[in-house]
Amino acid sequence: MVETSIFRKNKINLEDYDYQKDIQNRVLMSRFSTEDLEVLEEIVYSSQKIPISRLVDQLDKNLEKLHVILEKLAKTDLFKIEEDTVVVDKEMRKYFETQIQKFEEDFTPGMEFLQALLKKVPIHVLPNWYPIPRTSNNIFNSLIEKYLETPQTFQRYLQELNLGDPILNGIVTDLFEAVEHKMYSEEIRSKYNLSEEAFEEHLLYLEFNLVCCLVYEKKDGEWLEVVTLFKEWKDYLYFLKESQPKEISKKGDIKRVRPHDFSFAEDMSTLLALSRTKSLYVRLNQEEEWVFEKGSANQVAKQCKDFDLKTEEGQAHFHGYMAKIIHKLLFLKLATIENNQLVAAEDAEEWLALPIEKRALNTYKVTLTNYPFSEFPPEICTERNIHEIEKSISRIIDSGWVLLDEFLSGVIAPISENSKMSLKKTGRYWKYSLPDYSEGEFALIRLVIFNWLFEGGIIATGSFQGKECLRITPLGQSMFG
Repeated sequence: MVETSIFRKNKINLEDYDYQKDIQNRVLMSRFSTEDLEVLEEIVYSSQKIPISRLVDQLDKNLEKLHVILEKLAKTDLFKIEEDTVVVDKEMRKYFETQIQKFEEDFTPGMEFLQALLKKVPIHVLPNWYPIPRTSNNIFNSLIEKYLETPQTFQRYLQELNLGDPILNGIVTDLFEAVEHKMYSEEIRSKYNLSEEAFEEHLLYLEFNLVCCLVYEKKDGEWLEVVTLFKEWKDYLYFLKESQPKEISKKGDIKRVRPHDFSFAEDMSTLLALSRTKSLYVRLNQEEEWVFEKGSANQVAKQCKDFDLKTEEGQAHFHGYMAKIIHKLLFLKLATIENNQLVAAEDAEEWLALPIEKRALNTYKVTLTNYPFSEFPPEICTERNIHEIEKSISRIIDSGWVLLDEFLSGVIAPISENSKMSLKKTGRYWKYSLPDYSEGEFALIRLVIFNWLFEGGIIATGSFQGKECLRITPLGQSMFG
C-alpha cells in the first residue's frame, strides 16, 4: 500500500524490549490446562510469599501434583521457590494480572487492555515506534487521537497500514473476512506453516500495530487461543452490519415515483418544451406552491405519461410532484411565472441541448450551490457537511431497493459534534459513540438524499407497502462506488 501524509509508517521493533520472554510466556499460556490456570490465579492474587502447604490446602490438591504444576509455571519467572515457599516477583505479577483476564469467559479485549499491553514496553521506546509528538504527556491518549479517535480515522489507518510481510497481511485479511472476525490460532498456524513461537511473534507485532489481539476460549474443557479484533472496533463493525438496510425482496410490489432514473430532468424538459407551444396555467395552492390548473394538468399528464388523474390519490401525487418540478424550474431560472402562466426562459434552450445525464447533474449541482438553507441552522449547512451526507449513500451501493427509514437509521454523516462517532471513555471502558441527529439534521439529510439526489438521477425513489424506499442508480454507483 502507498503511504500518505496522514499516517507515517510505524517503526515497531520487538527487539526494543524483552519480547522473547513475552513470547515464551505466551507459548506457555497456550498450553495451560484448567488446573494450571487455577494455580496461577491463586499465586497472582495472593500475598508475595505463599507457603506451599497453604496452596495445598486452598487448592485442595495433593503435594505431588501441585509440584508438577509449579514446576511448569516456574518457567514464566512469575515466582521462585525458596524453602517450600513461593516468592512472587512484583513486576511479573503485574504482567500476569493483565494476562489472566484473557481467560475470563466474558473478557473482551478493548482499549484498557491495549493500554496494559503498551505498558510492557519501556516508555521511552514508544515514541520511536509510533509517529506521535515526543512532547506528549500521555502516549496512550496520543495514540487514540492519532489513530482511533473516529471510525473513519482508524479505517484509513488500516487501509494504509503497510506491515511489510505477506504472512502478516494475510492474517489481517483472513481476520476481517472471518465470521465474527474471529479465528483460532491452530488454523492460522496451519495455513501459514508457523511454529508456536513464530505465531506468537506475528500476533504480538499485530497487537502493537493496533490491529487485533490474542485471547482464550474454553472449549470442551480446554483453553484455545483465539485471534480477534479490539472490542471497540468489533462493536463498530457490528453496528455497521446491523444497521445495513435489508434489500427489498418483493420488487414487484415497489411503486416507483417515476419510471426512469432521469425522470425528473425528463419531466422538467417536457414542461419547458410544452410551455413553448401551449399555455400552461398555474395557481398557488394552500401551501403556497405553484400547481397546474385542471386543463393544463391534463395536457402535462398526457405528455409526461405514467400519471393517473382519475383517482384522488393519483391527482394528489401528480400535483405534489409537479409542484416540485415547477419550483425547480423557477429556482434554476429556466422558467418564470407570467400572468399565472409557466413561461420558458431564453436560457432554457441551452439547458435542453445538454444530454439528459448532464441536465440531471446540472440540476443537482446548481441546487447545491445556490440553495439558501434558510430553514436549517446555518452551522450544519456547510459544503463539507453536504459532502458527508452525499457519501452516506455509498452504504447501499450494492443493496438494490431499501426502505428509507432503514437507511436513515444507519446513516453515518459527521455533521455536528453529536453526530460525530468518536471513541469515548465511560468509566473503565471505551466505545464509539453512535450518531445522534437533531430534527434539523435529519431533515437536511432527507432533503439531500431523498430529494436532491433523486432530482440528479443519482437515486431512484418509490414506495413499498406504503413506506418510502430508494435505490442507487448506475450513475450513483459510478459517483460513489
